Amino acid sequence: MKIWEEASGALLANREVLLAVLGVFVILPNFALQMLAPVPEPISGQLPAQWFARVGQYTDIYLIPMLAGMALELFGMLISLALLGDPARPTVLEAIRKAARVVPSFISAVIVSFAIAIFGLVILMTFAVLAGQQQLTTVIALIAIVPTLYLLARLAFIGPTIMLGGVRNPIVALRSSLRTTKGIGWQLLLFLLLIYFAFQLVGWLMTAAVVIVTTLIAGAAGGALIGTLIACFVQAALAACFVAVIAVSYRQIGGATK
Repeated sequence: MKIWEEASGALLANREVLLAVLGVFVILPNFALQMLAPVPEPISGQLPAQWFARVGQYTDIYLIPMLAGMALELFGMLISLALLGDPARPTVLEAIRKAARVVPSFISAVIVSFAIAIFGLVILMTFAVLAGQQQLTTVIALIAIVPTLYLLARLAFIGPTIMLGGVRNPIVALRSSLRTTKGIGWQLLLFLLLIYFAFQLVGWLMTAAVVIVTTLIAGAAGGALIGTLIACFVQAALAACFVAVIAVSYRQIGGATK
């Protein structure tokens, strides 16, 4: 509760500047991508394997725009991290410059983190595929979700370590995050999941209510446009909330372990 209160207070105090930063780096790129290349939705009666195949084709076609959107979102989150967590209280321009300087280290650390998180899963699923056990592959993938999310929660302090702690070596940042989150990994994961599902629920309710009204007034196209825009705002708000919680957690927990 102490972390949440401090994080929500920081969000409220910096809401205008965060809206500007995340509007440029999260809302606009995601909205443009959804308008130009909407993600395929499941069709009634379609088997899961068929839908995954469609998503795979979509990813193959729009991989570069998706990666560009993800890069912009991560950059926006780095800027927000500097604005919320740096005790020097940098301006937006100073935060952008600082984020630009740490991009190589941060991207390297993210790549290493995800590689570690999925390495064991890939090995297990490879053995299952070679054995011809499709059902076993699905079971392994479902079971592995929990430990994978746990590991990612343990690595959540990589950004603050690099951006706020001044560490530039991605391996050192990774080790520091693992050391700092030792003993609190499950609590941190549960906290982040609660925030995620709360935002998803509120976003879904808001989108459903507004889209129904908009569709009645402006038709299906207008409803889809407004629904996509609301979803992008919810995603930006969720990103800001994650950044604030991680920044405050790092300052309280990370500072106490140094």
